[in-house]
Amino acid sequence: MVAAAAALIVPAFARPLAARAIGAAALTQDDGTVRLSLTLAEPISFRLFTLDNPLRLVIDIEGAAWRAGAPPPGLGPVLRLRAALNRPGVTRVVLDLAEPVAVRRAALERGGAALVVEMVPAPRSVFLREEAASEPLPRPPQPPERPLIVLDPGHGGRDPGAIGASGTQEKRIALAAALELRGMLEATGRYRVAMTRTRDVFVPLADRVRFAQSRNAALFLSIHADALDDPSVRGASVYTLAEHASDSIAERIARNENRADRFAGPSFTGVTPEVARILISLVRRETLNGSARMARHAVASLRREVTMLPNSHRFAGFVVLKAPDVPSVLIEMGFMSSRADEALLRRADHRRKLAAAMAEAAQRYLEEAVPVRAAG
Repeated sequence: MVAAAAALIVPAFARPLAARAIGAAALTQDDGTVRLSLTLAEPISFRLFTLDNPLRLVIDIEGAAWRAGAPPPGLGPVLRLRAALNRPGVTRVVLDLAEPVAVRRAALERGGAALVVEMVPAPRSVFLREEAASEPLPRPPQPPERPLIVLDPGHGGRDPGAIGASGTQEKRIALAAALELRGMLEATGRYRVAMTRTRDVFVPLADRVRFAQSRNAALFLSIHADALDDPSVRGASVYTLAEHASDSIAERIARNENRADRFAGPSFTGVTPEVARILISLVRRETLNGSARMARHAVASLRREVTMLPNSHRFAGFVVLKAPDVPSVLIEMGFMSSRADEALLRRADHRRKLAAAMAEAAQRYLEEAVPVRAAG
């Protein structure tokens, strides 16, 4: 058996398979030309080719079931027409032929509502070399990819983070809040969400940054609940990157959070002040501006729901905020050193309030954000 060249491939619109079907089939003849017409519910993809011994014209149709009932009787050089499922998702229509034909035309008509194949008698040599030609259907415009938000629950594994007076561990509170936030963001259907950790494992700070960068994240939110020496200090606060801390509290918090990599073992080389300055110099202005805009939205949303630290937007050299091309914000949900904050953070309803405020801020930021990419 000899197979002729594949003759035509036409891409399908991205529609549900159930919406595409072959609803009717007809064979007609006019002045020596036999015309096969297949009525379609939706535009389809098809491939047309010929087979020898015996002579057959074959049409493979993707994603459209045969719903046309009994095939029409043969006509002219077409002895009979048969159709069946060839393989999952592909219906094969076969025209058994009494003599070779040449395909004069094979195309979708009426906006894709019909597949038409016209053929005329031809020498066997022409039949075996037959190639149909047609303009492919234009692909429909693809929806833009949903922006990716990376959530970074602080600490984890052998690094518990801050520990409250009642023994509450920061790592557990941060993860619980991040999981709540992920659910809220995904429920909108507008964003993809990834997390640097979804369970109690240790992740080095630099790996958290690389995680967001390697996925071209549109936003990075690092979630924490630190502790200070002064138990009277309480309230949520928002931090963005700066080479020099905005105040002593921001400096102490950055020092505490950056200390997490003491759990990484000897393979972690650390970040020297000189390298830190180089990293800071690589941060593009628009990334810093984006981080600042996100911080303002976060402060505004959180302030309506929870107690805030005075001067709620602060700046410091947090390692996890140093991605040069991902707007990044660190949110301290409160202080584990404050009995009042610790008690609230242990409550699921309070964490839901925090997550809802963070979700609102992220949505407001991404509605106005301009994509940021590193130079070069």
